Amino acid sequence: MILVFMGGPGSGKSTVGKRLAEDLKWPWISLGEILRQSKEPWVIERLKTAQLFDDEMSTNLLYSQLSGVKDVIIDAFPRTLKQAELMVERNIKPDLVVEMVVPLEEVKQRLALRGREQDSEAVIEERYAMYEQSKTEILAYLVGNGAKAIAVNGVGTQDEVYRRAVLNIKEAITK
Repeated sequence: MILVFMGGPGSGKSTVGKRLAEDLKWPWISLGEILRQSKEPWVIERLKTAQLFDDEMSTNLLYSQLSGVKDVIIDAFPRTLKQAELMVERNIKPDLVVEMVVPLEEVKQRLALRGREQDSEAVIEERYAMYEQSKTEILAYLVGNGAKAIAVNGVGTQDEVYRRAVLNIKEAITK
């Protein structure tokens, strides 16, 4: 089973996805995490902006991580319609897309606490707007290619949000 976690910056997608992966003993693949661990100067410089990485490169990197994997949680991918199309072309077809929904003001508060260099208010607002602009077409495309999709309210404590997400996922999978 392939579960994809989507959401704007600071929506809790990584926190919930990683915890679920640990509980299920499934791999958790985060392109963002892979890129943040990179020592390549061009990657480090690019991460300081709101700009996304090339669709083809991103999809190829994800694809390389999926070799031999059956059950997996994919974090924050796809981020563009082109990436969604490339996923499906490579036969990476999500069974369920979980969208973590959090208002922008809450996101700003959360990311201020996270303290990453790239989390300036301007970058947060730009990344949030980019996500909001692209999510509908990405979700529509993935659903059109067989995925189920659910939205989870990501506001609350980490435990509350996690329990809510797990309950919603169980309901979606059993329908």
